[in-house]
Amino acid sequence: MKSSLILAGIAGTLVFAAAADAQHRGHGGQGGHGPARALMMLQAADANGDNSVTRAEVDALQAEMFEWMDRNGDGVLSSADRSPMHQRLAAMHEASGEARGRRHGRMGRGHQDRDANGDGEVSREEFLGGDNPMFERLDANDDNVITPDELDAAVESGRNRRENRIFWWRD
Repeated sequence: MKSSLILAGIAGTLVFAAAADAQHRGHGGQGGHGPARALMMLQAADANGDNSVTRAEVDALQAEMFEWMDRNGDGVLSSADRSPMHQRLAAMHEASGEARGRRHGRMGRGHQDRDANGDGEVSREEFLGGDNPMFERLDANDDNVITPDELDAAVESGRNRRENRIFWWRD
């Protein structure tokens, strides 16, 4: 029962934190971003199943993600790592003369913010070296561990913010 309550707390916190982060970044929870993705990431990061998530667990999961995303194993994320369908669509757009714009760039969606040197590719160091605002927000005491108590506090804080926003006319 306690484990279920802790997982419910994790879910609520991640939903709130990821929604706020996605909204702040302009994603709006679309295209693989948002609360559901954040929830799955945090649950997956808890490798030892102790209901606490360490920075090391998150870093290990991100390293695994980079290896999986680097389809050709060249150590960078680029357009060559896109799925065959996305590569064919890009070729069709290019052949038709349709402008792609900077939004998707050479590497596709979702990685531009990690391309620190602006070369159109995301190296392993760039991918793993970025900040993790959601982790930092949830780790209230900065000990590099998100505990059930910190998650409970974040859920309560989110609940209070939502109520204040919804019932703005009340004092």
